[in-house]
Amino acid sequence: MKPLPANRPDLWSQQQRACTLRVSRAELERLLGPALVHDAGDGLGPRYRWGFQFDCGLEVMIDLPRQSTSSREAVLWMEHLEVEHALAHLGLSTNRVLWRADMQNPLPLEGWAVVRQADADNRFDMCVLSIRAHAECLARLMEEARAYAQSYDVERRGTPPRVAPRRAPEYFAESIAS
Repeated sequence: MKPLPANRPDLWSQQQRACTLRVSRAELERLLGPALVHDAGDGLGPRYRWGFQFDCGLEVMIDLPRQSTSSREAVLWMEHLEVEHALAHLGLSTNRVLWRADMQNPLPLEGWAVVRQADADNRFDMCVLSIRAHAECLARLMEEARAYAQSYDVERRGTPPRVAPRRAPEYFAESIAS
């Protein structure tokens, strides 16, 4: 994971609010390192910010209001709504999620499914991501975290990509017309 440049102006324009997390600044600093203190003069007040790009290409940003209480609500921003993938990279569990954007607007079921297979041959779709490399990365992260009696695979879901219809050769079309 490498930090995102703090002075990149288009960074926030590409991101969307993915979820709200209940997490303290101390815990985020333990997991992610020191934060940048940011006050853009946007009326929201000073905030702590973290931004990272992971090896798979996923970019995430975390925005935490700078207040005096010990436990706060942080906002996770990303371009693609891949909450499970981001949480796996950040080392946070889904029980920290207070609100998710994909709960109000369900994501389409087209893309790449991360499938869990238990030892009793039970198979479950964990989530469907739009980018294959991100789904493969999440499957790898889940496999490493749970090394017992479960495996994770990536499979295509939804409608297959459209293929242009095959055209008949010119000589064949002429013989049919006559």
